[in-house]
Amino acid sequence: MACTTVLPPTNAEDCDYELNFGEINALLFTEEGDGLTNWSSATEWNTRIDNTTAYTNQNPAPIRVLFGIGGLGAPERGSIKISRRRTAYLSPKFSFVFQVEDTSDTNWAFMRALPDGGQTYSGWLATESKLFGGNSGIKMTIVADPNIPESIDELMKINVTVSFEGSIPDMIDLPAITALA
Repeated sequence: MACTTVLPPTNAEDCDYELNFGEINALLFTEEGDGLTNWSSATEWNTRIDNTTAYTNQNPAPIRVLFGIGGLGAPERGSIKISRRRTAYLSPKFSFVFQVEDTSDTNWAFMRALPDGGQTYSGWLATESKLFGGNSGIKMTIVADPNIPESIDELMKINVTVSFEGSIPDMIDLPAITALA
């Protein structure tokens, strides 16, 4: 029995290429499973993003935003040997640290409120030009820890560890989200 080959289109043009720069600089998250209807709609984002309203199980839940610096590298991808000398690859596991420089009382309280084992959310990652996560967002676990350096010349930070498992998230051009402008 032959396996199905996946062979999607690619781009390899000398003059017609797209370059995108890194730095995840915004982390957006809400109650797990409470995604968006149309994640490319700036109107929907602007309606849902709210960093101040207390969460009281309202539907839809507000989307919170943190600014910081992070980068998404290659995932951990385990494998197991199976019959007929084949290898099965396990679901990729992504994890990165998002460094939040704003250590205000509000963000410190957020960090302290998270359970020790983290909290699972539906979330999105943003750069200056791209948004990752799809309508449903990425099912991610967030753990936050303080980072208080020894030096008086270095900023205190909140290290937010973001972990998720599965496929590489969908990507679109960043909509005109007011909170990210």
